[in-house]
Amino acid sequence: MLALLAAFSLLLSGCGAPSAPTDSATPTPPSLEANSVEHQQVAFADMACVRPDLEALDQKIADCQAMAAEEGKESELLAMYDEILDAMDTLATIHYNLDTTDTYYEEEMTMLDNYYTRLDNKMNELTETILASGYQDVAKAAWGDAFIERYEFNSKLNSPEIEALSEQENDLVTQYTKLLASDYTTELNGQTVTVEDLDLNTDEGIQAYTEIYEKKNAELGGIYLQLRDLRIQIALTLGYDSYTDYAYDVLGRDYTPEDARNFSEKVRTELLPAFGQMINANYNELVSALTSMQSGDGDLEAVLPILKTSLQKEFPSKMSEALDYMQNNKLYDFSNEPSKMHAGYTTYINDYSAPFMFINSNDYRNADTVIHEFGHYYNFYLMPTISWNDSNNLDAAEIHSQALELLMQPYYDQFFGADQAEGQKIYSIYNMLSSILQGCAEDEFQQAVFANPDLTLEEVNQLHSDIFYSYTGNELYYEWVEIHHHFETPFYYISYATSAISALEIWAQSVDDRAKALSTYNQITQYTVNFKYRDALVGSGLKDPFTSDCVSEIAEKVKGL
Repeated sequence: MLALLAAFSLLLSGCGAPSAPTDSATPTPPSLEANSVEHQQVAFADMACVRPDLEALDQKIADCQAMAAEEGKESELLAMYDEILDAMDTLATIHYNLDTTDTYYEEEMTMLDNYYTRLDNKMNELTETILASGYQDVAKAAWGDAFIERYEFNSKLNSPEIEALSEQENDLVTQYTKLLASDYTTELNGQTVTVEDLDLNTDEGIQAYTEIYEKKNAELGGIYLQLRDLRIQIALTLGYDSYTDYAYDVLGRDYTPEDARNFSEKVRTELLPAFGQMINANYNELVSALTSMQSGDGDLEAVLPILKTSLQKEFPSKMSEALDYMQNNKLYDFSNEPSKMHAGYTTYINDYSAPFMFINSNDYRNADTVIHEFGHYYNFYLMPTISWNDSNNLDAAEIHSQALELLMQPYYDQFFGADQAEGQKIYSIYNMLSSILQGCAEDEFQQAVFANPDLTLEEVNQLHSDIFYSYTGNELYYEWVEIHHHFETPFYYISYATSAISALEIWAQSVDDRAKALSTYNQITQYTVNFKYRDALVGSGLKDPFTSDCVSEIAEKVKGL
């Protein structure tokens, strides 16, 4: 249940509550219907992290339940219901992620996570009561068919029966987050060293690296196995045959695990060979780009003025407005403190209608990281104030971020320097193709783990290594435990693959007709909440990765690079 509650507010760069699949006409993008959102001009540092009055909220729910049995209370009933819907908070989570040693925010976040699990069940029960009362018609008219559909679908994803299991899940994820931010060490030449201290060009450096990751894998992998068992129990309790099916529903997917497997096989057979050709043809440029990234100073603040200038040239004015809002209110954190969670994400602070960007990744502290997250930030900026069962979509959300990375290629000389711009353009395509391959690999890995619940940690490590190698030609035996999505939002990773295909489609458009590509991008970013991924593709003029030949088309395109 943690994934259901957390998924809406986090878009992890490298999450959406569910929405029911229906056979409806392609919707108008929600942001085009009503994109007048009032963003409060409050700096992040001035935002009050005040615990909601949970007792008062529980009492409101009880009062609302009782009111549904009375007559003549239409306006009071609906007004009270709306007040309850507004009870959302993400500030405690952000503060805890900024300092995972802060026990106050750890306790606050855990308490709220557990409460919102129970709140979700209470809201399902309250909604059911109102829809079975004499206020059924007025409630349906006020809420709309889409809201009712989401309630009906969401209600099967939670139950009082799994509340204790969900609390255990929350606790394990919190343990993982804290451990992930800690330093793992070993002894080398009489000194205690971390991975950052090692020279991996030496045998002793490689040996020390292996020792560190063996420790990390044993500890974090043990948590993963506990989460696996808990999550299978949650799915079975709710009547699902498999956790994989449940997880896909939690994420609001309008495609199935089988669809993902078929897509992944096309990627492995058609895109992987083209990827190899592209690497061979551009090997020197890729090495130069990687070397440049590793030697950079990681000054993400310096990226923002360049991003603003680039946006002002040919992107919608709303994008510059969103960036100004972010900077003026310091709604981002690029610090690199030891106790800060290792992740990059964008989230939404509902009380202030304010997106927030969080970046702390030692491996990718460059312009692409900021551009990627700003794609998410802009989409959140267009979002209306969200409530209890609103949903966004991971696959479309990642198009917002990945396509922006590629559309920024004409400005790479400013972001990376004239001598590195061409190499970085090649690297950005390489990175997008890698996202597709790894996205497929990680989904196949997770499907296999949950289909074989008796695997030991050693067997899980070997499984990951084998699958990862089949897509990338590289082994990843111990290090997979650093992929926090597997712990926090299972089955997220396939969205990086589906979205990157669409991002590359927009890039291919931009090569031939940049105005058309910019229009396509603008259209897809207008889809913010309560839509279906494949409908959004159709509405934006993009191809469906499951039914079209877009994988083979992208493969042919990259062969020519």
